[in-house]
Parts: sequence; structure tokens; C-alpha cells
Amino acid sequence: MSSSQKSFHIAVPMDCPRLPPFSVAESAFLDPSQSGNVADLNLPPLVLPAVYHDPLGKLNRIDQSNLDSVMEFIREDLDLKELCDIHKHLWLAGLPQCARPLHYQLLLSRNIIVTEKSALHLTWMEDRIFLKPLPDYLMDHSIWETILCRDENYKLFGEANGLMLSYLWLVASRSDFKIAHDCGLLSPVITWERWTAFSKVVAANIDHEHLTNISPRYIYGELRLGRLNWIYRLCSGKRSAKTFIRGYKYNYTRYSTFIERNFAWFLTAIIYITLVLTAMQVGLGTSELRESAAFNRASYGFTIFAILAPLILGLLVGVVLAVLVCFNAVHALTQRKKARTKYVHSFGGTTLVYNH
Repeated sequence: MSSSQKSFHIAVPMDCPRLPPFSVAESAFLDPSQSGNVADLNLPPLVLPAVYHDPLGKLNRIDQSNLDSVMEFIREDLDLKELCDIHKHLWLAGLPQCARPLHYQLLLSRNIIVTEKSALHLTWMEDRIFLKPLPDYLMDHSIWETILCRDENYKLFGEANGLMLSYLWLVASRSDFKIAHDCGLLSPVITWERWTAFSKVVAANIDHEHLTNISPRYIYGELRLGRLNWIYRLCSGKRSAKTFIRGYKYNYTRYSTFIERNFAWFLTAIIYITLVLTAMQVGLGTSELRESAAFNRASYGFTIFAILAPLILGLLVGVVLAVLVCFNAVHALTQRKKARTKYVHSFGGTTLVYNH
């Protein structure tokens, strides 16, 4: 450990009910064939990011010599509040079972998308599954002793245990391990032999059967992102104008993409209506159906429907797009106003002129 990290070592109380799932000598960064005094082992220094983004998009600096600064980063990095707030509805988005290993995700033709947001870990949509790389600090014993095991409500402890457990699900074979390395999900310095020794110890110390001391989010493995969006839109506890528009995760950067994904059924409906009208026209050409009063009434009603339905659906699409445009415009203007207030020195009425 570097000198800047020695401040992390704080004595753990004897009555601490939470313990790290591995010892210093069982770190994933160590060769399991090594033996001797742990103090003599060449431990690699813990590498934390220099900065991170908070939920508001603000850039924050991490001071590795300050325990509070490191704790704030880890608290933000492992945060699962968005999912815990709707936990009682998660059965609608996934099953209470283990996530499938990485090689099986590829068998399902899913692309692995790396995300640094814990609340998106193991969520999927269409042919994509979002996975958070296993942070190096979760394989550092001192972080568990000084931060994760000492959090007052032990929320961090449960979130850390859950993320560790998810990697026991995802990386169970050598092929899974290779995929994890290729996708940047595990540190490149960890070998297969080190990972098997480390995961064996973690599996023995984490209650993966009853999930005690593990965040309740990890009762469920993979969660369907589209359903999470609808839970956020309709759940009374989270419902607001913003969540109704954006849902759990806003997936669109262009209005054309929004239309393609949400109104593709519109074209299918038009094709079906066209087929039905064609069939009715052929039916009216036969003597049996031409003289049927019931069929004539049905043809009349469906013809009126076929005229009005595309107009109504088109109007609906226009209203939805208008709402989105207004919402995004209001959001942009609000952010502009905040920026002008915060960076008054840059918006002091001075016109910036660039010479080309």
C-alpha cells in the first residue's frame, strides 16, 4: 500500500458484526501459491480514480489521503437507492434467481455494455446487457475494514457483498473469465488461478443461499430495463413529470430513435388494416357476403375505423413528440439559467469574439 493509503487502516472494533469476505493473504491480486508472512508479500497499491461524477453531473475530486473523500466516492459508486426505492415491484422486471454467466449471455446474442453505474448492473434491454466492472477496491482488504464494514447502517456492506456475489454468478468458468478480461470487467493483473482461489474464499464467506448481509436488490439477478422504466413511470412513490418522461434510464439521444423503438407497431397496424380492408373488398364481391347485412355493417364500421385510426395515432405521436420537445427545452433552459448563475464570471454580459 502507498503512503497515501495508510490512513485507511483504522482498528476494527471487536464487536463489529460485519467481516470482510476474505483476508489480506486471500486477495485476488496475490498468487495463491505464495506463502510466508503476509507483511513480506508484494501487495500492489490500490488505484482509485482521480475524479468521479455525482448524480447531478458534478465533477468531484477524490483525495486518497482523506478517508471521508474515499468513503463518499465508494458510497456513490455502489449506490442502489434507485432500485431499492422500487424493490417491492422488482418481481415485475426479473426473477429471484442467479444471473446467468457471461458465456451464456453471449449465447443469448447479448452485447455486453460496460457501465460504471451500480443501479444499471445486470439490467438488460433487447440485445444488450449492462455490467459494472468489479472495482479493484472491493478486492482490497483495508477498504473493507475501514469503510465497508464500518458504515453505520451497513448499507455499503450489503451493496459491496451483492456486487461481489454477482461476479460469482457471472464468472464461473475459464471461458467466462476470458470474456470478463476481454470486456474489461476484471482487472487485467488477475489470473485465472488467482480468481479461482479468491472466488472460492468469497463464496465460503458470503451467504449466497439466504442472501443475508446482501443488498435486497441482489435477490433478483437480471432485470429487464424496459419494465424498470414503466415501474418508474407508474409507481406512485417515484412518479413525477421527470420520471414519467424519462423512466428509470432515458435511452434516446434522437427523436427518430424514440419513434423507431416506440412506434414500430404503428406500421404493423397499418399493414394489418390494409389487409383486412382488402379481404372485405373481396368478400363484398361474393354473392354470399354482399347480401349479408351483418357483414355489410362490419365493413362499414371497419372502414370508418381505418380512416380515423391512422389520424388519431398520428396525432398521438405528434402530441408525444411535442411533450418531449417542450420537456427537453424547459430542461435545457433551466440548466442554462443555473449555469449563468453559477458561472457569472463567464456570463457577465461580455460578448466573446473569436478571431478566425
